[in-house]
Amino acid sequence: MYKILENNITRSTDDNGFMTIPASTLNRHYLEYLEDIKQHGMSIVSCDDCGDGEPNDTLWQYLDNAEQLVIDKYGSDSDKLTALREDRYVRAMEAKTPYESMNVAGSVIDNTPKIIKDKYRHLPMRR
Repeated sequence: MYKILENNITRSTDDNGFMTIPASTLNRHYLEYLEDIKQHGMSIVSCDDCGDGEPNDTLWQYLDNAEQLVIDKYGSDSDKLTALREDRYVRAMEAKTPYESMNVAGSVIDNTPKIIKDKYRHLPMRR
């Protein structure tokens, strides 16, 4: 199980401690984190605060509660909420982690507001 705290990824250890994992593809623990997400989905990650609200390499923005975290901190009419939705849509359309599977990406694509879909209409359709 992973937890995102202040834009850092943490993971519990066998000795009841935790380790901080830098969000860098040069770090083997980060690569394990990405692989774990590919295998198990975002359900293995939790987050209670969206930090600065900007999408980043911790992948907090793909959690089920991501929109609610942004709304709670910045409000529902925030540009940060629009940026979050745009980031999720583009990533789903490009089939990038955690949206490689259409089973996961489909609901993101279907629930994206039309204004965002129109903005990114140049993206090729997923098959």
